[in-house]
Amino acid sequence: MKKISFILHGKHLRKKSIQYLAEKYFSKNYYTEFFITKSAKSAEELSEKIVRSNTDYLIAVGGDGTIHEAINGIMKVPKNERENLIVGLLPLGSGNDFARTLNLTSKISDLYHLISNDKIIDLDIGKIFHKDLAGKEATSYFVNIAGVGLDAEVAKRVNEGNKTYGPNFAFFSATLKSFIKYKKKKLKVTSENYFYEGDVLLITFANAKYFGSGLGISPHAKVNDGKISITLVGEVSLFDYLKNFFNLRKCEKINHPKVNYFDVEKIKVESEDECFIEADGEFIGKTPLEVEMLKHEIKFLSAI
Repeated sequence: MKKISFILHGKHLRKKSIQYLAEKYFSKNYYTEFFITKSAKSAEELSEKIVRSNTDYLIAVGGDGTIHEAINGIMKVPKNERENLIVGLLPLGSGNDFARTLNLTSKISDLYHLISNDKIIDLDIGKIFHKDLAGKEATSYFVNIAGVGLDAEVAKRVNEGNKTYGPNFAFFSATLKSFIKYKKKKLKVTSENYFYEGDVLLITFANAKYFGSGLGISPHAKVNDGKISITLVGEVSLFDYLKNFFNLRKCEKINHPKVNYFDVEKIKVESEDECFIEADGEFIGKTPLEVEMLKHEIKFLSAI
């Protein structure tokens, strides 16, 4: 009997009912076990432990932050020791941006369908070499989107604030406040086929399409093509953002001379001033950074 290991966010109010429903659906044909996060980085530590215990499925129950931690724990295990592992996401977080790209729902019945019908893709994983917040060399992984500039400022505000009025309002409000206070950074961007040096509002490194609770910042992104989909935004105003807001919600490219879309395999970003980095909505460190995409790194449950 195959084993399914669930990691549930400890602060989720429905964790007991989720566990009950999961057992109801899966216990007849699968062995199930449940792990509850207790602190920051808990999902990362649990994921590494679970993978080393030879589970068949690891399911993160939560949002983009939970799957981010889970992936970083999984990547601590050598690939040859996790070749048969299948990873999944039951999106019960606030933003759930990665789930949008893979058409995942929060229904356990849908998760059961994906598992029982082997709905699996070979998923790319982004790898970042950077400085951590203490200035030390660090390596982080992302499954959705990472970025430098305004989006890192927004992520910081959202994580430090509250979401009383829902995630969409929290991200929209944080973006407006960040636009008003944020000063564009002078960046040097280098890749095998692209060079840019100048003021940048934000630059995103995408594996998937959405961030910021449903904003389609990377319409050109594909989760299994081995490419980093770049969106570089230069001299763009708050008015430009508001004018194009619904295009972002529809995941359509913005027609603006200072918004560039392109794909690379590796990219390097340097900055004159301190510039922070977010990955999957988590505040992870600061520049300089180098990003590469690891093609078909993990088997992942998907509805696309």
